[in-house]
Amino acid sequence: MDTVILGNGIVGMSIAFRLAREAAPGDTITIIGKHTRRGAATLAAPAMLNSFAEIEQGSLESAIDRYRFALSIEATAQWHDFENEIHDTAYGSRAWRDTYAGYGAGTYVINNAAADDIDDENFKAIVEALEQYREPYTMVDPQDVPNYMPEARHRAVRALRIDSEGWVNPRRLLSALERAFVRLGNVTLLDAAVSRIEHAGARITATVLDDGRRVAGDQYVLASGATVSDLLRASGIDLAMPRVFYGVGVSLELKSPEFPHSACVRTPNRGLACGLYSAPYQPSDDSPGDHIIVGASNFISTEPRSHGRVGSIEALLQGAIQQINTNFYKADLIGVNVGWRPVSQDTYPLMGRTSIDNLCIVSGTRREGIHLAPVISAKLATLIKGGAVDAQFDCFKPERAIIKALTREQAIEKGVRHQISAAYQHGFAPPKSRLLEQLRSHLRGEIERLHDQVGAIDWGIPPEMHDMYRYGHAVA
Repeated sequence: MDTVILGNGIVGMSIAFRLAREAAPGDTITIIGKHTRRGAATLAAPAMLNSFAEIEQGSLESAIDRYRFALSIEATAQWHDFENEIHDTAYGSRAWRDTYAGYGAGTYVINNAAADDIDDENFKAIVEALEQYREPYTMVDPQDVPNYMPEARHRAVRALRIDSEGWVNPRRLLSALERAFVRLGNVTLLDAAVSRIEHAGARITATVLDDGRRVAGDQYVLASGATVSDLLRASGIDLAMPRVFYGVGVSLELKSPEFPHSACVRTPNRGLACGLYSAPYQPSDDSPGDHIIVGASNFISTEPRSHGRVGSIEALLQGAIQQINTNFYKADLIGVNVGWRPVSQDTYPLMGRTSIDNLCIVSGTRREGIHLAPVISAKLATLIKGGAVDAQFDCFKPERAIIKALTREQAIEKGVRHQISAAYQHGFAPPKSRLLEQLRSHLRGEIERLHDQVGAIDWGIPPEMHDMYRYGHAVA
């Protein structure tokens, strides 16, 4: 069987790795994607392998959210073995383990006062989930968090450590996968972009590259991240699936020789995103270990953006200095990473087979692509080979109605709370008057009118998708 994978981010590469390891003699896998990986969400991610640390108040109330969380926990449990399997294959032995520093465990969640009380509620929700699922954790004195030296007014009042949740350097991970493919010998990497997908009836017949070449196979996997909907549209393939948007995010790579990280330090989710976080980012085993990745900004767009917004970069630098370590003011700014997170219209993943006989799609993973890679790759490899996976996985099938997990009132309240939280993160300081109350009332009225406008009467619009609905890019 010849499998063609469109997309060379972590999702496409990890699926290829599973298939290559389990391939029968004569089977081939071709991965198509520009080597530069422009806009790849994988490269912009600090790759925090977090499940519990991203819990929000109310985020486990629906059955579908609890299932998605179960996949996340499963991925956390698999990551150490998955990382070992990739590197054992890449190097042909286990000798690499003596010096490798591209993966590690340990996440500190800090509860500070840099935003508003959403942080407090989400920190509490994290603790409750850890208790409910019996996940080991330790409450720690914020002063004992390594490399944590915030401004006094932004200091944490509480902190905890989750030992099982850590980080991986995504660039080194992709390099290891490429090295593994060379040793396996049945994977070809094509440094090209896909212009369109050719199809006849209910089958894909070939992919056409930007240089005019055609690549054909038996099975196809569309795993090109945020470009999925655009590529399907350009190919004249009309599938009844939620649209995928560009969740444009920026992360910063710093070099801080005097103040290197040894663990991930982060806030709870806040203000329409995953908060502020920092993690070790050692570029090589023989480097001093003084590189740190800080992230991340986010805004939803209908089109790709190649450069980071100045405001996003400023906010991250300011947050890193004020909320993580004041000494970062003298760190070197090594680079600005821009990634397009694939965000579906309902914010849930799109994963599985389609009505086109030989096409699977994986997208909509938002900021969870790296974390979920062990689980997604195993399930998709099974589906590609004609096998079956657990029935619940079907809830994320690409061709489906929009998932409406939020009630109207939940969505409106969440939208108001998160917009105000985001404002506090950007220096909002209400005067001693009724302005804050008036702002809440104004935002509520605006969001209620948006729900009325799109006909969201008995369901709620995810807050991060407000503009997409407001300007007609998303349709109920």
